[in-house]
Amino acid sequence: MNDITDKELVGLVHSQPLEAFRLIYQRYWDPLFNIAFKRLQDAEEARDVVQEVFVTAWKQRAALQPRESLFPYLQVILRNRIFNLYARNEVKLRYIVETQWQSTFAHNNSAQQLTLKELQHIINDAIAQLPPRMQEIFMLSREEQLSPAEIAAHLSLSVQTVKNQLHRATEKMKEHLRGKVDPTLLVIIVSILTGK
Repeated sequence: MNDITDKELVGLVHSQPLEAFRLIYQRYWDPLFNIAFKRLQDAEEARDVVQEVFVTAWKQRAALQPRESLFPYLQVILRNRIFNLYARNEVKLRYIVETQWQSTFAHNNSAQQLTLKELQHIINDAIAQLPPRMQEIFMLSREEQLSPAEIAAHLSLSVQTVKNQLHRATEKMKEHLRGKVDPTLLVIIVSILTGK
């Protein structure tokens, strides 16, 4: 049944759901895992997220409509799961930044220590300093987790223009943060901002 089309698979979901999902799993596990791993750079997290994609698709199977390819549908679920994971991880990363900052200056004057709220203000201010179009591109990359190609299509720009804007955004934010944040933390903070 490996030559069955996705459209036929959707029909099979309603009559033989377990067999249909076994085939969907076999067909799309690897492509979805590759996307997840590319975004997350963590094999265990990527596996967990892809597993969640199939669980979600299974729960929503009654609403599945015939379509030429299930891949875009599964990609949307994956993107949402990754977005949620990034949101959770960003909180963790900010905690790490705050802890690291306080550890670095444990023996210094307490006035030199940033609170998490102050750090967030500095980060938000760095983003706000970007030109409007650059800020829009950056937020589509950071918040929506869109690739340069997806952003380019969304904004009717060339992929290279998007890449250039993202690079400039990173450089501008580094410049804004330099002097306000300890150099040992700058790399971590930029990593939070850029998702790299």
